[in-house]
Amino acid sequence: MFATAEANPRPSIRPLIFAAVLLAVQLLAIGLVFKHGINFYCLDYWPAAACGGASRALAGIYCAAAALGLFALLRRPLFADLLSDPGRDLRPLLLNLLGFALTLVPVLFLRETDDARSMVLPSFAFWVGGMSLMLVGVGLYLAPAARWGRFLRQAGPALPVVLIAGMLTPPAAMMLQPIWQLDTVADITFRAVVAIVGGLGYPITPDIETKILWGENFAISIAPVCSGVEGIALVTLFVSLYLWLFRAEVRFPHALILYPLGILASATLNVVRIAVLMIIGLEGQPELAAGGFHSHAGWIMFTLIALAIIGVARNIPWLRRDDGVLVAAGPSARPVIAPPPLNRDPHAARILPFAVFMLTAVIVPAISQSPAVFYPARVVLLAAAVALFWPFIRSINWRMSPQALAVGAAVGVGWAMIPVEPAETAPYGTLAGGALVLWYLFRGIGTVLLVPLVEELFFRDYLESRIRGAAPDEPAPLWRVLVAALVTAALFAALHDRWFEALLAGLAFSWVTRRSGRIADAIMAHAVANLIVFAAAVATGNLAII
Repeated sequence: MFATAEANPRPSIRPLIFAAVLLAVQLLAIGLVFKHGINFYCLDYWPAAACGGASRALAGIYCAAAALGLFALLRRPLFADLLSDPGRDLRPLLLNLLGFALTLVPVLFLRETDDARSMVLPSFAFWVGGMSLMLVGVGLYLAPAARWGRFLRQAGPALPVVLIAGMLTPPAAMMLQPIWQLDTVADITFRAVVAIVGGLGYPITPDIETKILWGENFAISIAPVCSGVEGIALVTLFVSLYLWLFRAEVRFPHALILYPLGILASATLNVVRIAVLMIIGLEGQPELAAGGFHSHAGWIMFTLIALAIIGVARNIPWLRRDDGVLVAAGPSARPVIAPPPLNRDPHAARILPFAVFMLTAVIVPAISQSPAVFYPARVVLLAAAVALFWPFIRSINWRMSPQALAVGAAVGVGWAMIPVEPAETAPYGTLAGGALVLWYLFRGIGTVLLVPLVEELFFRDYLESRIRGAAPDEPAPLWRVLVAALVTAALFAALHDRWFEALLAGLAFSWVTRRSGRIADAIMAHAVANLIVFAAAVATGNLAII
């Protein structure tokens, strides 16, 4: 018997398409039913956090699905094995339908009555349980449990990191909104919508001051939060995630053009979305305009932009690197290099702990007027991120030079000697006794041990070497060395209130790294400097020195 190509046919794509369409229809139906199919206004009866959480859950699932798609492109052989024979067993679809039915159970008891306040937990129980069964049912329809087990073991911790990043994208995007000029974006969006709708001959009356567009029996208001800023932030986060996941395949700095392209596409499609919404309302369908279209068009457009970004990045040679990918057919082809496990990935070890550090710095001020009180929680999260990459951190050459210690001492003494006005209120709030001692302990651990490690791995070991274009122990043109040191020190200084002192410190840490070729020297110099500054702050009671 001779083996032929037909002996191992390609798996059918129809079950994959069916599963995707099924889930999309179910999620769309759930959103429409609970937003527009029942007489229940959530904010009148439930806490704002519960209403917001329920509303953002579907968005989180959409973003997690997009992140999973990125991961599938990165680990194609893994997913090819998982989905090698989909759709053979139809019984899991009954589990999916049962889950879908459970998500709709709250329709039976969610009414605008006083009893609605007691239905928060039961409703979330049905939603979480139902959606879990929906996803499990579709998953088992695509692959049996044994194959899923093998897939999860091979995927390792990278898979939950990607999924969690996707789920957190919507709230993270909302937190990033203040960095944009919302009124300016809203004004540009409003004028563009007026030009489109008016240009198509519809009778409208725009009010530039209030950003309200009046039509016959229908009007829309383009507030700053509806101006497309959320979509711009989502696209920015998506591009960042893509560039991190595919950093071995894309060419830098060429790939940075994906940021302006994605932002321009998001802003343009948002104008189109609002214009279409207005036209639907003017054509006598106000409920459709304010209901299903308004709720889901934004996420559909985000998905289209995400797919377009992937298509552009993967199909334009100018944006792709040749190393690490299959560039030719035949004997001369170079094989795809399998990425290392996440906890041994040197790029991830340099970037992700710093990302956790910055993310906590953004989130904590958003939830408290005294963010410094939560410093211990930030230390715990940062320590967990560092622990994840302990194999890489152990591999660092920790032999340190006396010059590094001397530079760190000079930076610390100079920083501490410059007078700083104390803060009006203590950063630790009303903490006292043992709680205050514990706060100081965590503050010291973070300041002296964790922050120097995380910041130096990112700024000096990763970012500076990327800009310089050579490893620390390789020669590079003097002008590139100087530019890399200055740019990195400037970005480092931007994170500090005392930016001039931080700029000089960054240059000093860069010098000790270049002199020895070891990042451990910069980490130790930074740690010694922070130890002196922290000791001075504790001794004087002026924590504003730090």
